[in-house]
Amino acid sequence: MKHNVIRSKMKKGYPLMTDPILSSHFPDTDWFQESSLRKMLRNHTAVYIKPDVGRKGNGVIRLKRLNRYEHEISHGETTIICPSKKLYSELTKMLNPKKNYLVQQGIDLATYRKRPFDVRVVLQKPLNTWRATLMSAKIAPNESSVVTNVAKGAKDLNVYKAINGIDQSVNRPEVLRDLLDVSHQIAQKLDSVFPLRILGLDMGIDKKGKVWFIEANTKPDNVGLENIDRKLYRKYRAAKKWMRKG
Repeated sequence: MKHNVIRSKMKKGYPLMTDPILSSHFPDTDWFQESSLRKMLRNHTAVYIKPDVGRKGNGVIRLKRLNRYEHEISHGETTIICPSKKLYSELTKMLNPKKNYLVQQGIDLATYRKRPFDVRVVLQKPLNTWRATLMSAKIAPNESSVVTNVAKGAKDLNVYKAINGIDQSVNRPEVLRDLLDVSHQIAQKLDSVFPLRILGLDMGIDKKGKVWFIEANTKPDNVGLENIDRKLYRKYRAAKKWMRKG
């Protein structure tokens, strides 16, 4: 059974953003250039700039519109206030000229103990059927963290504990159901375009309980997840064995 490793975020995202159903779970996204940046900031109070090819949250910049004249730029551990007129030129100094970048709507993520989090869902296709075999919540190290990557200090937590402990008033069973349903739909859609056997999804839940797609990884790193949910991890290992046989 064939499996493709796709590194470009835009290549993986395009089938989802053009899908009549899944597009409603896909953040507003475009190639980074001055015109798209201005348009995105008119429509959203926070946006992210991400390398099209990159992992573990490296090179991600968050922008927040403070008012008509100023924006906040957060990159790594550094935050600066920048006049709106100088925003594009200031950003280009931070970016690698050899890389392509995306500009994407920022999701106002739900919080657990006041820290934003997203959810990692790993799906496998052992018997020609997609199954969610691993899940964990990634809790940001602090309230103002730019990204929720474990490589940047986030902590993995049992996903049921995180959803039950959401600070906001949301319908928790519905959130969990939507999370799994949308994840399966995404796996099926991407598999129809690029044949896949395993897929790692970063999924967001906003403060109103809506589920959002953040990123897909066709070569997910699952190190450290065996202690988060042992029952699910056994399911993941069993599916891996079946896929080796196939």
